[in-house]
Amino acid sequence: MAQPDLFALISQVREMVKQVGKDDAPAAFNEKKWKELDIWEDGEKPLLSDLQFLEEARRVDIDDDLLRRFLVARNLNVQKASRMLIDAQGWRIKNAVKVFMAASTELTSAEYPPADPEEEVYRALCPHAVIGKCKENRPIYWEKTGLIRVHKLLHHLTPKKLVKRHVRHMEYLTHLMRKNAASQVKGIIRNKCGIADEQIASLIVALATPDYLKQVVVMDLEGLSYAPDSQGISIFRSCMKIDQNFYPERLGVCFIINAPWLFTGVWAMVRHFLDPKTQRKFRIIGTSYQDELKKVIDADNILECYGGNLKAPGTFTVYNEKEKAEILSSFAESKGSLAKDEKDKR
Repeated sequence: MAQPDLFALISQVREMVKQVGKDDAPAAFNEKKWKELDIWEDGEKPLLSDLQFLEEARRVDIDDDLLRRFLVARNLNVQKASRMLIDAQGWRIKNAVKVFMAASTELTSAEYPPADPEEEVYRALCPHAVIGKCKENRPIYWEKTGLIRVHKLLHHLTPKKLVKRHVRHMEYLTHLMRKNAASQVKGIIRNKCGIADEQIASLIVALATPDYLKQVVVMDLEGLSYAPDSQGISIFRSCMKIDQNFYPERLGVCFIINAPWLFTGVWAMVRHFLDPKTQRKFRIIGTSYQDELKKVIDADNILECYGGNLKAPGTFTVYNEKEKAEILSSFAESKGSLAKDEKDKR
């Protein structure tokens, strides 16, 4: 059986999406269908007229990697991939993703995390880090998921703010994926192929990096609460819907380590939010996880607390209750001061 011509399919999707952008982008995007995945609080979201939406749609940069990912996600079906991409771009524009990520995409990895008004809450209650690269040069996201208590987060933030934080991370990680992929492929081109021309190298990067443009996730479940959290599951479901519909083919592998026996029941619930292809990318491991991690990540890129040589950044710190209270009190005070300043300006 002949293999499909991927580049021909990419060209077909590009033309279909371009035509929609020229003709009637606002009508093409089914806003009602994706309303539940709005990431702005009522009254905060920047409103766009149909004309503004159309102008923004025309400016969207649709490269071959983007088209390829949506095609793969829809099993090379041009019609379905085009529909999916139109919805994804429409969601991005209507949710003004560029507005709150404009500064973040310019940051270097040393300047992580991106500016976030609620950063102190996550620092206190969500030990996490974006640091290191796997053997395929993919960025790694680490999280002490078992120590996160969603009900405590919701004392300070809303569910939409938590989902918006996830979008912020996906945007930033996508930025790192592109940067890492370009570095990896250009290195191969220079050192193994002897091509020094920057323009030629950039063209090859655009065509040859799909396997590098993914992330590795390590979620540590040590300390996981025995009580199922319905709010946490609901937020997870929203995040997974956003990933699968608007950021397809961005996950390389997700390691769930230190998984206790009770997680079997939780996984039975949440796995239904994932399509079968995504489910196969999850590796659930108990306490004997080091060998599995080292198959994908060199020791120099594994955090010290997991048996590697990489020092964890400050965002991965686990604070005691007194320290958490101090951080959150400071956050509440600064938030109150900002609110007062805004009121005075009016």
